[in-house]
Amino acid sequence: MPGEKSIYCRIEISDSKESLAGQAVVITGGGSGIGEAIAGKVIETGGLAVIVGRREERLKRTAEKLGRDRCKYYVYDVVQAEGSGQIYEELEELSGHPITALVNNAGIYIHKNPLDFTLEDFDSVINTNLRGPMFLTMGFLKYCRKKEIKGNVVMIASNRGLFGDYGPYGVSKRGLIHYTQGIAREMIGSGIRINAVAPGMTASEINGVDTAGNLYVSSARGERVLLPEEIAETVWFLLSNYSKCIHGAVIPCDEGDYLR
Repeated sequence: MPGEKSIYCRIEISDSKESLAGQAVVITGGGSGIGEAIAGKVIETGGLAVIVGRREERLKRTAEKLGRDRCKYYVYDVVQAEGSGQIYEELEELSGHPITALVNNAGIYIHKNPLDFTLEDFDSVINTNLRGPMFLTMGFLKYCRKKEIKGNVVMIASNRGLFGDYGPYGVSKRGLIHYTQGIAREMIGSGIRINAVAPGMTASEINGVDTAGNLYVSSARGERVLLPEEIAETVWFLLSNYSKCIHGAVIPCDEGDYLR
C-alpha cells in the first residue's frame, strides 16, 4: 500500500575461515593478552588486524609473531583520542584498507583498598577505560559516515561493570556498558553495529596470570581464570555476519560469575 515501508534481509552464512575477509579491524591494547588473541582470531578468519598501543616494542613483536602482512601496528595512547576521524584516515593509509571495525580493548586496572584510591588513580583509569573508548568510537562513527562504511564496534567491558564495585575500574566498565547501550540505540538503522563483551578474570598481564600455568582462582564461581582466546572467540562472533542481528548487546564471558 502507498506509504508502507518494505525491508528485506538476506541471511549470510559463510565459511568461518573467511568470515572476516575484506575486513580491517583496529584493536586497541593489541600488543598482548586479550587484544593479541583478538588480532590472531581476526587474521585466522581472513581479516587484517591493526593493533594499537603505547609500547612500540611489544606491538612490533606481536605483529611479527602474527605476520606483518596481515598485522599492522600503530603507536598511540587512547587517552589522546579527541573524537575526530583523523586517526582512522591514518590507519587506513597504514593498512592500505578502509577500516571497517573497532575493538576498544585497551584498559588499565589499579587494585587498592576502598578508601585508598587517589585522584590520580581515578583519572588514569577513567581516562583510559572510558574516555578513550568513547572518543575513539565517536571518531570511528564520523569516519564511517564519511566513507559510507557499515562499521562494527565491540567494547571490551568487564563483568565488574555488571555488579556493584567500589574501585574506578568497575566504575569505568559500568560506564562503558552504559555508553555501549546508549550509542547503540542512537545508531539503530545506520548499518553500524555496536556491542560489548564483559569478561571475567582473564589470564593476561593486567591480572598477572600465566596462560600456561594453573588457572584455578577461588574468587570466581567457576573457580578458574579464563583464557584470552575464549574472549576472542566471542569478539569474533560479534565482528562477523553470524551476529548481524545483534546490536546493543552486552555478553558476559565469565561462566556466569556475574550472577552473584
